[in-house]
Amino acid sequence: MKTQLWLSLVVLAVLATACKPKNYMNSLEELVPNTDSTLVLKMHPRCEIDAKDPNLVHFRMDDVEGWVGMWEIGGRRYTTNSWDSRFQFAGDYAVRVSAYNHHGPTPGITLHFYIEVTDESVCANDDYRYLTGGCDAPEGKTWMLANQTGYYGLIDINTWAIEYLSDYWWAAERGSHQGVYDDELTFFLNANCTYQHKTNGTSGIDSNPFDCPDYATTWELIPAEQNADGFPHLFLSGDGFLPPIPSECQGQHEYVVLTLNDTVLLTKIFKSGSNQAWVHKFVPKND
Repeated sequence: MKTQLWLSLVVLAVLATACKPKNYMNSLEELVPNTDSTLVLKMHPRCEIDAKDPNLVHFRMDDVEGWVGMWEIGGRRYTTNSWDSRFQFAGDYAVRVSAYNHHGPTPGITLHFYIEVTDESVCANDDYRYLTGGCDAPEGKTWMLANQTGYYGLIDINTWAIEYLSDYWWAAERGSHQGVYDDELTFFLNANCTYQHKTNGTSGIDSNPFDCPDYATTWELIPAEQNADGFPHLFLSGDGFLPPIPSECQGQHEYVVLTLNDTVLLTKIFKSGSNQAWVHKFVPKND
């Protein structure tokens, strides 16, 4: 009996030693943040203009084990060593480049590149012309919320064509919001794809007004053929938004464009996994 007790104590001692939690303090202390901006240079980041297409840029980094590249341009971030993008306007551009490993990101460096010619197809793009007024409108095109019931509404997420108020689950009546009716949204067709939101001091989340100074950011219109739903998508960088903001969609900046022509901009936004979506209806200022 004593022998069995002694053996049991030995086994428990071995198990206690084997199952002792590892002390991670030393490994955590070794995670010193990257502070050297020259680390990203090990990956040889570069911006290469395509030999055949003067508006196509190849962003490249060499593959270095344990490192991943990050590129930031126009308010968007791309986490990859290599990617391509077209720049339709002539001009100087800058991209912020960094990299990260298990210690975290490195400080960034800035690379510059120059696009020599404007892509002529920009001026011929109907969606750009509808949204911004086109190449002949350097002052841009200003949109405001439609002055009618249904300027903002709730729909089934599977609804893709909005023709009548009966298509809405709920349609806002004029006067049901505050701080949004005088908001002016101006889109410019220029090298920066500028978006200006004149709030006149206030805007709105659902039906609640909040203080919101005028601001400027950038826009991007992603063509229908590049989206699984077959519709153009409007992306606003930074803190850009279309008023009013659905409270459930705060922080989102990408809108599905259901209708875009000379007189109507109709957008749809929804939270992933939801069965409902929100629509915003805008018309040109003074219409």
